[in-house]
Amino acid sequence: MEHASSGLPSPIFLLGTQRSGTTLLTRILSAHPDIFIQNELPLDTIFTPGADVDAITANINRHFNIRYKRDIQSFLESNNKRFWGLKDPQLTEHLDALESFVPHSKFIVIVRDGRGVVNSYIENRWGLGTNAYTGALRWRREVEQQVRFTEKFPDACIIVKFEDLIEDHENQLRKICEHLGITFNECMLDYHKEKMKYVPNKQNLNTNKAPSKTLATQWQNKLSQKEVDIVNTYAGNMLHRFGYIETHKDQCLSGISKFYYKVHQAVLGELQIQYRLKLPKLSKRFK
Repeated sequence: MEHASSGLPSPIFLLGTQRSGTTLLTRILSAHPDIFIQNELPLDTIFTPGADVDAITANINRHFNIRYKRDIQSFLESNNKRFWGLKDPQLTEHLDALESFVPHSKFIVIVRDGRGVVNSYIENRWGLGTNAYTGALRWRREVEQQVRFTEKFPDACIIVKFEDLIEDHENQLRKICEHLGITFNECMLDYHKEKMKYVPNKQNLNTNKAPSKTLATQWQNKLSQKEVDIVNTYAGNMLHRFGYIETHKDQCLSGISKFYYKVHQAVLGELQIQYRLKLPKLSKRFK
């Protein structure tokens, strides 16, 4: 990969929807002797208004100084890494700004079956999608944005399906390395044996284990048939594009049902968000 004007290697950007496997892929890539992928940063302090490539890189560099007591270049040197990147599902909200990193940077987009993602939204109670309808709309909107970006910059981007990463592990990793211009290393297959470089939570504990095919199919036993039909109906274009469905039974909702689901999302979603914001403070109080 070419180098940015700062003299740093151009960053790798890893994105997907929430609950699509971005954390898993971050762990795998960072197990490579030459790669370090930073797991999420407060993006509102990075993509500041009018920020160009140098400003965005400088903002990321500032966070490295705060977290690791050294800048990106020093961090890479001290860890014997040659390449670095940033993973965050919310990078999808900043794709316009990320266009300025093309063609020097590489982008990895991971896509997971929308039904599995919606099930995870509902189960994890993050306020992302509190029901099948609003979850389907969110997944479809974000994947459509990601697809448009990859179509605009095909040489800079690679799309990886979560299910393929799980079921065809080594071949998918080889394709990713080829895209990055980096030699594949078998250490990536043993990523789960390495200690996490960030604080884990219960939602990403599966990244401590070797890939399991059940991760890709567990939604089938958790979503009701009506919920599956709703997701298939309102996210069918993207589900079909990625081969997740061929045909489906329409579950078109009435205006009243849509209104109910949207209110459900607005009220319960906000309660879930507020609970998550308060939880760290409560944990500190009772330690």
